[in-house]
Amino acid sequence: MPSVPDTSAEPVSGTSEDAMILLFGIMLLTLFMGMEIGTAMGFTGMVYILITWLGPAPIALTTVAQNFVAGVDSFPFLAIPMFVLAGGLMNEGGVTYQLVRFSQALVGHMTGGMGNVSVVANMIVSGMTGSSVADASATGSVMIPAMKQEKYPPEMASAVIAASASIGPIVPPSIALVIIGSMTGTSIGRLFLAGAAPAVLMGLVLLITNCIVSKRKGLVPVRKFDGRELLRAAKASALSILMPVFVVGSIIFGIATPTEAAGVAVVYALFLGFVVYRKLTLRSTFEVIKRSAVLTASVSFTVAGAAVISYVASAEQITVQMTQGLLSISSDPLVILFVINAILFVLGFPLEPLPLTMMLIPILFPVILKVGIDPVHFVVIFAVNTALALITPPVGATLYIVSALGQTSVAKVSRAVVPYLIGLLVALVIITVWPGLSLWLPNMLMR
Repeated sequence: MPSVPDTSAEPVSGTSEDAMILLFGIMLLTLFMGMEIGTAMGFTGMVYILITWLGPAPIALTTVAQNFVAGVDSFPFLAIPMFVLAGGLMNEGGVTYQLVRFSQALVGHMTGGMGNVSVVANMIVSGMTGSSVADASATGSVMIPAMKQEKYPPEMASAVIAASASIGPIVPPSIALVIIGSMTGTSIGRLFLAGAAPAVLMGLVLLITNCIVSKRKGLVPVRKFDGRELLRAAKASALSILMPVFVVGSIIFGIATPTEAAGVAVVYALFLGFVVYRKLTLRSTFEVIKRSAVLTASVSFTVAGAAVISYVASAEQITVQMTQGLLSISSDPLVILFVINAILFVLGFPLEPLPLTMMLIPILFPVILKVGIDPVHFVVIFAVNTALALITPPVGATLYIVSALGQTSVAKVSRAVVPYLIGLLVALVIITVWPGLSLWLPNMLMR
């Protein structure tokens, strides 16, 4: 994994300002040409290194290959394909259906009805997949048709799924937290625990928002509370709900590393799919493995390309310039955090979470260390920001997925998601100004 760079080195060539302009210029050009983000970052780094050959201090071209390999040469990084595979097996193995049934019995009778069910179901499913896109696909295929049957407008049904799926990168185990923890050397176990309370806060905010929106649209629940159905649903889904507990518990109590825990999650998902719910077949398992391999390859290629950019940014002291620029605004930790929030929110419109993470973590992490911000608190804030990038147009991947599932336009879903986005921004402000919300659980369990 590309690590936070050493900012003490001298620039290799030219000035840091020139290097920064050139790097971003080349990258924007390649993105406008239609290159995938991983290819664009790797190509940008290679072109810049070739340009240094014209100066007095050329960088060896082999540096590209070395950093490309080093970018994914990390034991914690092995947890990512395992968690992706475990999530896919859970979805294919009937776990999503059982969790939706449990959520429906739990909150389906409340004001907000099936919208509330979608929020709770996504919060639980997030603990299986750790990915917003996977959550939106899994729960959206079940919940959007169900909400439309209860007279929810297609764009509102899609917006509820998109907003609630944004909790995915925060709920442990989270792919985003594994990546950032590996990059910064922050304890992944502490990050998993730190994400729990903010995820609950985001879920509560979405439930309140959904109740308000539902009342205004005259949507009333069609079900009554049934204690027996709740007990039956809880019994059927108990083993599924325990999966994230086993994974996170094994990490924080030192029984397993994140990578080993991810491997256990795969075995557990196979057990549920083949033995408990009996929905998995050899054919469907093979299809899940193929999809997981493609997704993992995409993530790995982006991480590898970002490693080349990180090296160039370090060599040309771009990180130093960005650090000094942020510190020139203020040395107050809270002010710095709100400036970072603003930067991430704006960049979240054109960029997806992974490239946003790979490009900005090496720049921002030295800043927060210098002003005394707790790294665990910062990573949670960063993860929430990148989650919001998935529901902001024009690039928000989740918006495209749910609009296709809801058979409506991205423009309509983008408008419908605004109240939920505002609610999540309120949650982000609370998480930012209240470090204890993120830190109390890891401080209590992992001293």
